[in-house]
Amino acid sequence: MAEKKRYGLLEMDEETKRRLDREIRREPFHRVIPEIKEILKEVRKGMPRIIDVHCHPYTKEGWRSLGKFRTHLETYLYGKKGVTPESVTAESPTDEEWVLPFRELGVACIPTAWMADTSQGLGPPYGPDPSYKSNTNDELASLRNRFPDVVIAAWGSVDPWQRQKALEEVERCYKELKLLGIKFQQGGQAFSVADKEIAYPIWDLCQDLGMPVKFHTGFTGMGSGAPGALGLKLKYTMNLIPDFDDVAADFPKLKIIFLHHAEGRDEDACLICRHKGNVYREVSGMWPEYYEINVPRMWYEMNRRQQDKYMFGSEYNLFPLDGILYQHLRKDYREGILEKLFWKNAIHILGEDLERVGVNRKEWKEKLEEV
Repeated sequence: MAEKKRYGLLEMDEETKRRLDREIRREPFHRVIPEIKEILKEVRKGMPRIIDVHCHPYTKEGWRSLGKFRTHLETYLYGKKGVTPESVTAESPTDEEWVLPFRELGVACIPTAWMADTSQGLGPPYGPDPSYKSNTNDELASLRNRFPDVVIAAWGSVDPWQRQKALEEVERCYKELKLLGIKFQQGGQAFSVADKEIAYPIWDLCQDLGMPVKFHTGFTGMGSGAPGALGLKLKYTMNLIPDFDDVAADFPKLKIIFLHHAEGRDEDACLICRHKGNVYREVSGMWPEYYEINVPRMWYEMNRRQQDKYMFGSEYNLFPLDGILYQHLRKDYREGILEKLFWKNAIHILGEDLERVGVNRKEWKEKLEEV
C-alpha cells in the first residue's frame, strides 16, 4: 500500500494526488469529480454551505459578455486552437447545468452580471464586437429567482460611460431587482475608478444606498498573450495607489471588495486593505497552489492579521468549482482560517447586505453561534 502524506486537511498518497491534479483541469468544468465531492463532504461534515461571492454564469448565452476576449481566453487558459463563437457556445453549459456543481458540492453562490456595452459592444476601444452581448441585471435576477436553492443573491453591473443611465440602473438594481451590489471590470469597461466625472457619481450613489461595490484588481487574463492584448490596458486595474486608495478614502462608508489577487500589486492591495476599514477582498481567479509564488504577501496576510477580510470566490466556470475547492483543502492554512474564508467572513462582511436582499442566513448564523 502506498504511503499517505498530509496535504492541508487532506491525507492521500502521491499517486492519488497526481491523478486528481490532472483530473481537475479536464473540461467541462460544470461536471463534478465524484471523488472530490466525497472528499469535500467528509472534510466539512457538520459545516454550513460554502459561500461563493464571485462566479460568472458563462452559459450558452452568458459567455458572450466577454465577447472576443472569451474566445481568446479559450486559447490563453486552456491551450485550444481554432476557437470560434460557435465552438464556445457548444461547449458552454445551459443554465440548469451551470448550477449543478454548486448543488452537488454544498455551495451557495452569488454570481455577477456584466455590462460593457460602450467599450466592448459599440467600441472603441474594443468594439464593435458582434460576438458581445451583455449579461444583464435582469438575467442575473432571473437566475436567482429560478434557482433559489443555490443562487442566494446576485451582483449587478452598470456601464459607467452611460452616465445618468448608469445611475438609474444602480437604483433599479437596488430597489426593483434587489441585487446585492455592483461589480466593475475596469479593464473591460475602460475606465478609472478615480474618474471624478463618470465614476465618482456612482460611488456617491452606492454609498448613499448602502450598496457594496467590487473592483477588479491587478493583472487580468482578458486579452493576455494576444497582440496588444486586444487593446486592453492594465492601467485601469493596476493603479491601486493612488486610484483605488483615493476612492476608499473619499467614500468611507462605501463597502469596497477587491476582486482577485491583485497580481502585480500584491503589496499595495494588502496595504490598502490594512489601512482602510471599508476595503475587503476575495480570492477568485487563480489556482490556490500558486498563492505563495504569485501573491506571497496576500498569502501571509490572509493567514494572519487580515484573516477576517478575505472571502471565497471561485471564478467558476472559467475555473472548475470542485478543483478550486480541492486545492484550498490541500493548502496549509493556519487553523480555523479556511472556514473563515469559506463562509464566516462573508456572513460578517456582507451579512446586512444579504439580509437586505432577503437571504435567509439561518444555516450560517446558527453555526456561528455554536463556534
